[in-house]
Amino acid sequence: MISEKRSLLLKEQAKLLALKEYKGIVKSISLSKILTLPIYIVDILTLNGEEHKVKINAETGSILKEKTIPLTKSRAKAYALRQHKGIIESIVLTNKQYEIVILGPDGKTHSVKIDAEIDVLAQEERNIQ
Repeated sequence: MISEKRSLLLKEQAKLLALKEYKGIVKSISLSKILTLPIYIVDILTLNGEEHKVKINAETGSILKEKTIPLTKSRAKAYALRQHKGIIESIVLTNKQYEIVILGPDGKTHSVKIDAEIDVLAQEERNIQ
């Protein structure tokens, strides 16, 4: 199997992009993954003392805003499979909520509910910390 190696921005490039959003001092920068998307998370302390977190797509250099990554059916599946390993038996969207049924390797059935209007970036970040 041939895999495509995608080139990522350098940390310094991500830092410069973040500083265009907010002038200040970069406190930290880290490379993370949200679902399958590599992102840089840059923490900036502005001159007036405010702290800002800038998320940058590490492949394209675009600044990620809230709701930037729509929670599509395939993303909901990927998110659910991170919660419970196994095979997806069904996925249903009702009342702005995905309900996903997963058959685990142990033969047990797991039900995962995910808000279809969730902020994937914030949710994934909460799960990482």
